[in-house]
Amino acid sequence: MQENEQTADENEVAAVKRSIIDALGGKHYECMQALDRKFSELGLDTPVKENYVLMKDAIVKLQEVIRDSDNLEYSYYDYEEVTKELYEELLDEESGIDLRGRAIIDFVINRLRAILEGFEVGDESEPGRDTMQL
Repeated sequence: MQENEQTADENEVAAVKRSIIDALGGKHYECMQALDRKFSELGLDTPVKENYVLMKDAIVKLQEVIRDSDNLEYSYYDYEEVTKELYEELLDEESGIDLRGRAIIDFVINRLRAILEGFEVGDESEPGRDTMQL
């Protein structure tokens, strides 16, 4: 009996992970538009092709983190750690701080945060539906 409960829990976690991964990768065009707005708010020039590629790379890395994670509850420190890892892996900041790159990674992390918060409140409609307004 306990084995069936464990399998059911594992299946539920796997389903939640898939939903989070799908939400992170979904609505790509809307996400690009939201990034355009974020850059405008920050006083940065319009994103260029390389910026959208970096956004996609950051999303793919986060999807891998979610897929490999045993814990889907993220604290402030977890977000900070993941953000730091993405800066180190995706940005070449030896020549100086890349403000555009950091803005993109922060944007993607905030998207993840909004998606996870959507799951926490038990919203069964569309996870991450409001994340494009970041």
